[in-house]
This record gives sequence, structure tokens and C-alpha cells, in this order.
Amino acid sequence: PVASWAGSMPPRLRVGFIVGKDNDLVEDPCFVGDASFLADLPNRFRMDPRSNRYLQSGSCHGKVHVDVAIAWHIQKTNPDFEVDIIRPEDISLERLRTNQCNYILGYDAINASFESKARLAYVQKAFQESRALLPCWKFQEFVYYKSRYMKACMDAGIPMAPTIFAERRERSPAGLLETVIGRGWERFVIKQSFSAFSIGFCRFQTDECRRDPGILEAYFSEHADCLEYIVQEHIDGFSRNWETRIFWFDGEFAYAIANKAAVSTEDGEEVIITGDDIPSDFLTNAMKIGREALKVLPKLQSLNGKPAGLALVRTDIGCSEGALRDRQTNWDPNQRTFFLNEIEYGGTNYFTRHLKFDCVPHWSRLYAAKTREICSVSEPDAKRQRCRADEKDSQRPRPPATPVQAAGMRLNGT
Repeated sequence: PVASWAGSMPPRLRVGFIVGKDNDLVEDPCFVGDASFLADLPNRFRMDPRSNRYLQSGSCHGKVHVDVAIAWHIQKTNPDFEVDIIRPEDISLERLRTNQCNYILGYDAINASFESKARLAYVQKAFQESRALLPCWKFQEFVYYKSRYMKACMDAGIPMAPTIFAERRERSPAGLLETVIGRGWERFVIKQSFSAFSIGFCRFQTDECRRDPGILEAYFSEHADCLEYIVQEHIDGFSRNWETRIFWFDGEFAYAIANKAAVSTEDGEEVIITGDDIPSDFLTNAMKIGREALKVLPKLQSLNGKPAGLALVRTDIGCSEGALRDRQTNWDPNQRTFFLNEIEYGGTNYFTRHLKFDCVPHWSRLYAAKTREICSVSEPDAKRQRCRADEKDSQRPRPPATPVQAAGMRLNGT
């Protein structure tokens, strides 16, 4: 059943957007789009560039990041929507339940984990118990714990770098080094599940670790709480070639950027290209692998039980050239091999300032259409619904938002 107040359709589709980005500016000289629609955005949704926190007063001119811009654009261009912009400090299960649908565009459980264990537990409980959150908790965990989607991709035949999964309860520095040596790796990297911003990423030389066991022991000690290490052979050519990041929505290509990340380059400087500057062979191969990777992700449902396409997903595709030392991998050293590096979702970096087009209206249209799909409301129906509500607004008080449980909305993964 569709959410209702006293048996009638709600005046608006009430949609929540969890924000919190501090690294994806729209109000920036490099942004090519029109930001004039943000002129009447309340100050509390602008971020203080000095503290990377939302403004508490009007004493500072804050900046707007893409997550807030998308939500506000939806509010301004869809009269049948009532948008609820949810800052990190506003997150609660009760708040999520006031909305018919909620999306994560910025702050998520990983951000919460950087604050404290108590904060993570609070946010996780709200996300787990909310029945109208996109993506659902099952999907989030599938991406946070990299081994889950990586193993699924390996089983599906999707190329990935030679990998060792080191879970907290069974790993040790000596045991990991023994496995690395047994695989024949001369160099390797460690990155972490439930992490972001390259936190925990580190390169190692196998011979150095063998001569000085303290190198790995120090890493294990510093990152003892990490639930899972992803240990991979260092890929020759990864820093010389583009990592191509494909943005998908509903399984369809949205756009791509290619970069050489700061952690991968010799001089520590990131390089980013977009649009037709991306070499065609990199884009073609990245799209091919990315489409296959989408197939392993948990599926979603609309409230009427019908399959619903995924919202924003990003697939990051790396490129290898040269010989690998791994004894279980047989990539041709004389040609490039493209492989899946990572999968991310809506809270990821959109690279807004680097694009050659205005992505805000694009994402706004997609999220509005996805909301109507999830809530089983067509755009013409939504407009008629809004017109009827406007006629009645002056005749009766507006009732409170109906909790999602009463609406019977389910966005659980299947």
C-alpha cells in the first residue's frame, strides 16, 4: 500500500537526503554550472571551509557542496517533492522514518566510524532499522567490506588484482608475510575495508619486511582495530596508467573521470581528466568491466515489491602492464590488463569541479525519477496529486508525515 493520511495520497513526496560532503564543492571557480539557484539556500546547509562543519550562525560565508546542491535543486524543480536535507548531526531513526525515502549522498557509516565507536553504533542502528534508505544496509555492508564484493566479482570471472584477505581475528604480521612470499610477490600494498580517503593505504617491499619484521608489526599495531585488510600485489603500471571511474545510475552510464591518485604517483600529486580527454580504450574497457561488476551487487525493490534499479554506483577500473609475480595469476605481460579496483556508492566523490558539464541538474533528474519509481508514483500523477493538495491546503491543516512502517515501504536488498 502507498503511504496515506486518512486514506488519501500525501500532499508531497517527502524525501530525505543525508549530506555531509566537504570535498566536492559547487560554489567554486572551476565549477562550470549555474549555481544561482543556491541563492536562497538556508545558511545551515552551507559548510564553513575552515572547520568543514555546517554553519551554526551567519557569521561566516559558507560553501555549498554537491550533495546539498542536488537536494536543493530537486526541491526547487519538483513542486510535488518536500525535500528533507539531513546533516550528520541530524541523523536519527525517527528523522528517517518521517520520510518516504532517504538517500545517502554524503555522510555514511564510514564517516561515523572515524568519529568514535559509539557514533558508529548509533548511525548503524538508524541505518539498519530504517526501511526506506537507499542504499539499504545490506548493500552498504556489501561495499564496506571489500572482500564481499571482491569475492563475488572473482567468482563471476571479473579480473581483479592478486589479493589476500586478512581478517582481524585470524591475521598476524608473520603469517601475512609468509603468504606474500608464498605467492611470489616482490612488492605489495595494504588497504582497508570500512575506510575511505586512502586511510590505511601503505606500500611494502617484501624483502624489506623479511629483513625487518618490525615494519609489518608496526602497521598491524597502528591499525589493529581494522576489521579487514585487503592485501594485493603491487601492480606495475598502475601509477603510470589512468584509473577510470565510471558513474552509473539505474545501471546506465552517467559519466566518467580518469585519474592518477596521489597515493599512486611518484610525486604525490593527483591528476584528473574527464570527458573526451579520457582515452577511448580506457573508457571502453572500464565500462565493460563495470557493467559486469554491477551484476553482483544486491538488488533493490520498490515498495510494491517490484525490482528497482540501483541508484548511484561508481566502479573504479585500474590498468596493469608488465609482468606480475603472483603464482596464481597469468596476465599477459605484453599487453594492458584492465581490472576492477573498487566499488563505491552515493556517498563517494563526484569530482564535480573537474567535469566539463553541470552535473547537478543531471543528478537531480535521476534522483527525482528514482524516488517516483520507489514510491510507485508517476510524474503526471505526482503533479495532479500536488495540485489537489494545493487546493485543499487552505481548507484543512496539514497532517504530520506518516511513518514509513505504516506506509509499508521496503527497500531491503534481496
